[in-house]
Parts: sequence; structure tokens; C-alpha cells
Amino acid sequence: MDLTHFDEGCQRCGLCIDICPQYSDVEIIDDLINHIRDGVKSNCDITNCLTCSLCESVCPENLSLKTLIREARLKKVAVEGLTSINYLCDPDYNHNIFQSIASSDEPVLFKPRKASTVYFPGCYASYIHKIMALSMTRLMDRAGIDFAVLDGLEYCCGMNSAGTGNPNVMKKNGPKIIAKLKDIGAERIIASCPGCFIALSKMYPLMFKEMDIKVIHASQFLEELVEEGLLTPGDNAGGKVFYHDPCHLTRGVGIYQEPRKLLEKIPGTTLMNPNPEGSSCCGFGGGVRLNHPSDSIKISEQEHLRVSEEDGEYIITNCAGCRQNLIEGRPCDGAEIIDLAEYLLLSMGERVLKDDDTMIKLVNEAYARGMKAYRKPEHEC
Repeated sequence: MDLTHFDEGCQRCGLCIDICPQYSDVEIIDDLINHIRDGVKSNCDITNCLTCSLCESVCPENLSLKTLIREARLKKVAVEGLTSINYLCDPDYNHNIFQSIASSDEPVLFKPRKASTVYFPGCYASYIHKIMALSMTRLMDRAGIDFAVLDGLEYCCGMNSAGTGNPNVMKKNGPKIIAKLKDIGAERIIASCPGCFIALSKMYPLMFKEMDIKVIHASQFLEELVEEGLLTPGDNAGGKVFYHDPCHLTRGVGIYQEPRKLLEKIPGTTLMNPNPEGSSCCGFGGGVRLNHPSDSIKISEQEHLRVSEEDGEYIITNCAGCRQNLIEGRPCDGAEIIDLAEYLLLSMGERVLKDDDTMIKLVNEAYARGMKAYRKPEHEC
């Protein structure tokens, strides 16, 4: 990272702090720069950053406080070594959450085959939020798409671990994933997870030059299938819908129109927020869900409050982390949380069984096994 460019370019205007949901003092910028560059002890709790990119969205110089946090996290790991939170999504860690949950609840995994279209569900959709992978593959089947699925911990993209300061999974698995995709015959990849999408479309081409396969997010792909007439939304869903913009998808890569276009094509659907203006983080990101569980869920409760004040019936998103936090922060009479692909499939008269209560229970148990200091968040229905 070019700290000189950041230091000289930043005006210390405080716009980033004004919009930041976690930090309140512009002095954090010099604090972090001095810490990263000169080793001065920092007074900033770098575990509070949601990596939501709200700071970058308002910066007149296109700088991001998140990049300073990332560098500080990498420095912390370099000095102190990796801890359980850095390993929690690492496939080689004995208590990684995905393998831990798989011991109690069978994951959704597909047999390998060759195809030019490859669906990449990501670990969260394969092992925890299985409704996402099941709904997406059913829709692809109904659209007549010939596709393969690349899944399993062996092909974890490493994005979740990298976000905590552990880049090792990405470095190790990246070349293996690219080689497997080429062996399958992939010409395009459909990714459900926003993190996987960023890893495959943005980070891998920079890190591994041989990554030259087109990557499409699932929401873009579904909107395209409907537009082409390969899928026809039905009238079995509908209601007053709030679309929750995942941070990595909206501010991270600028995908916010396609999910809304898709929702607007589903009969009976009234979209409460036709643009991403005012969208905020669910509270899951940046490791905040693990480091500060109760604070993380309180953030998601704020979105439920906003939706309930406008009599919303459903919150629809297309990110496993967002889905999880919004489920955990849901009041007893709150809006139902539905995945985007699930909602489209519901409109067509097909329902995939899910048990979100059991899923949340298993997730919290897996977190506790992987992190001794973890405490289940406080939330009353």
C-alpha cells in the first residue's frame, strides 16, 4: 500500500468518519498511518471495522479507511501470528466452521463433471446457507442450463480468511481453483457469494495472471435468464419487499441494479427501495460478527426497525453473511428473510425446505468450538 499517497491525498475532512457506523474520530487516520509506517502503538480497535466501504463512497479523493484497517490487520498478524479468528474459515484448521457444521448437518455438494458454465456457490452456501445453492441450481436446471458445480472446502476461494488478515488460503487455493476450472472446461463462472465473486473476478486476476475466465454474479445471471425468457417469474410470491444491498456487492463492485430489475419482474412485488441510496451494512462483515457478536446483531436490528416502520413483509438479499445476521436480528414479528434466488423460485411455485433456526444454532456452536472466547450474541425475539 502506498501510504505516502494516502497521507498526502487525504484532506482529513472527516466525511468518512461522518458516515462510518463504527468510528467517530478523524484522528484514527493519522493513528493508523503512524502505526503502519512507523510502528507507533495504535489506539484504534481494528476489529470494529465492518469493511463496508461507506467511507470510500463519500471520499472526494477515492481513498478508503478500510485499506488502512486492512494493512493494520496484516501488520498485526505479521507481528503476533495468526489466531483462531484468522483460521476459522481455513479448510486446514481442525475447527473450521464449515467442517464443524458438516459433522452435524450434511452439506450440499455436487458430483464433478465438465461444462462450460460453472456454478461456484462458495463455502457458506454449500455448508451453512444451503437454501442459496439449492435454489440457484434448481433455477439453472429449470432454465435448461448445462452446468457443473465447483464446491467443497478443497476449493475454498479464501476470501473470508483474507478479510481477517490471513491471506494463506487464497494463496494456496487460488492456483488449484484456476487449474480445476480450466480442467472442467469453464468459460464462465456463476458466483453466489459476493466475497467469492470479488475473489474470482478482481483478486485472482491480479494475483494469478492465468485467471482469464468470465465471472458473473448470480443476481446478474438470473436477471439475464429472465430477460432472455429462459425463466418466467410466477405469481406465487409477491409482497412489500426491501432489498438489502450486500456491501461487497454494491459498494464493492457496483452491482445493485440487476437484483432490483429481477425483483421488479416478479408479479405482485412492491420494491420499497428502488435504489441503493441509504443502504447500510448488516453488521456481519469485517469479522465484527465474530469479534463483537452482540454489537453485530444490534446493527442488523436497525434494518429490521427501518423495514417494520414502512410495513415491509420481506427482506431479500443475496449474501450468506447478510442473510445470517438479518435472521439473527429479526424480531418475532419481523420481516421474513429470503434469498434472492429462493424468492424467484418461490414465485414459480417451488419451495425448497429450510430450517433457519437449526442453522443459526449450528453456526453459533461452530463459532464456539473454533474460538474459545466466542459468546453467542444477545438478542431477544
